Amino acid sequence: MRFNLTEQPWLPVVRMDGTRDEVDLVTLLSESHRIRRILGQSPPMTAALHRLVLALMHRVYGPADEKEWAELWRAESLPDPTTPRPGEPLPRLQADRFELFDAERPFLQCPAVSGVPASSAAKLVPHRAVGNNTTLFDHTTVQDEVRLSPAEAARWLVTLQAYDPGGMKTPYARDKSSQAAPANSMGMVLVEGRTLKETLLLNLMPYQPGESPRKTDVDDRPAWEAPPPRPEPEQRPPKGWTDLLTWPSRRVWLVPRQVDGETYVDRVVITPGTRLSGELEDNEWMAAHRRPKIREARSTRSGTTKPKYGPWYAVRLQEHRGVWRFSQELLLAPVGSEERRWQRPLTLDHVARMVMDRVIPRNAVYTLRVFGQQLDSKGSVVQQAMEETVAAPVALLRADHPVAGPVIGHSIELANLVGSALNQMDREHRAQFKAAASVGLDLAYWPLLSGPFDTFLQALARALEAGINPRPATDGWERAIWRIATEAAERWSERSLRQGRNLEVAGKCYEQFLEQLRHEIHTYHGYLVRYFE
Repeated sequence: MRFNLTEQPWLPVVRMDGTRDEVDLVTLLSESHRIRRILGQSPPMTAALHRLVLALMHRVYGPADEKEWAELWRAESLPDPTTPRPGEPLPRLQADRFELFDAERPFLQCPAVSGVPASSAAKLVPHRAVGNNTTLFDHTTVQDEVRLSPAEAARWLVTLQAYDPGGMKTPYARDKSSQAAPANSMGMVLVEGRTLKETLLLNLMPYQPGESPRKTDVDDRPAWEAPPPRPEPEQRPPKGWTDLLTWPSRRVWLVPRQVDGETYVDRVVITPGTRLSGELEDNEWMAAHRRPKIREARSTRSGTTKPKYGPWYAVRLQEHRGVWRFSQELLLAPVGSEERRWQRPLTLDHVARMVMDRVIPRNAVYTLRVFGQQLDSKGSVVQQAMEETVAAPVALLRADHPVAGPVIGHSIELANLVGSALNQMDREHRAQFKAAASVGLDLAYWPLLSGPFDTFLQALARALEAGINPRPATDGWERAIWRIATEAAERWSERSLRQGRNLEVAGKCYEQFLEQLRHEIHTYHGYLVRYFE
């Protein structure tokens, strides 16, 4: 049984006309200029497939430096990955390493665990119920047979290596514990362009092992170029960027069989794999990281106050709140700060350089797609998969805008303070009646701010690029917050069940909220006036 990922369709894509299709790896690259995007069955699958394709692109195209990157960007299409590069006898795409059912080197698998008792193929699919993994919307039972086509099995295999939750797994020998796969600990940031070709290149940094990206050693290689892993779990730091993009977090063996001439995967072995050591902010370039300020410390010599920061954390998606609240960390390079408080995805540093070199138009607006997966408190059960977007005007990516950071920061803080005021209104009302917290107040506020914030970012970028006062951009954001917050508060105060003293107290809390809202907006104006002169 053969299924070669460079020849057989398995990657789910959306064409430029909106139709859906499945393509092989070679077709994906060769026709990327005619494809809109890769779109998996779930946000984690979409993210994991992009990471795999980017690792392959690094091995096939490099590019060794920004000049080579610019040549790829300006070309109508990507070069045929099956054609050798100038001066090289063989193509860098090793098709024999992409055999899904090869006996000796199966793609992203470990033949040595083939003797471990196999389980249902449902274990590859997070939303399917199997064993103790009960889910809300899946109504299958452990007795139901799950058959995956080779294409489906390949997609879920790639997703598993990037996003499998931790917890106890069937052991190869004795070690049952497994670390959650690396992508669970971050919101993976993908810069999306007009076509898949643009998207892939916008996330493809110059790649020269030993030089760039940093922390990439000369022996860096993707998982399919490495020997099959040993069956026992291990722990190590990544050898470099392509190693991390294809991290072998599980030892897997797919068990195929033929039914009526069709090949299916209905059994699978999944055992603990390689645990990642090292700090994520030192190795992961498709995520933003931040250090929260924990306290102010006074210097004993100079008497000046210097902030103290906690450990680095990857920016992650949070239910209801919106990833746009981390736009500083996602978009901006810190300016003039001795203490780094955030680190944007390294891919955006590269995009900013291409803007400064006029390879990418200075007025371009891309989209940041941020993918995440939320696990339970033990890190062993998938609770939900998430995907959010943030506008990314390239004018904001440059490092020479001392105004952008403070204006965006104060604008986000305004939203946070108004959101807190809404919750305070509800808390003070509940305190009078010892009532439970309201349901829906956050939902009536936070999700509705995402669109207006994108509009604000684009207006701010246009103003800064044109060298004009950005006050209209902040005024628009202020009006949006006022409208959304007051509508949420009015709906809260006018609930049909309120009457008598309940209605009277709600009215007073509502008036106090309006007073706090006016105060926060007045303070917002005061903060920003220094940047508008």
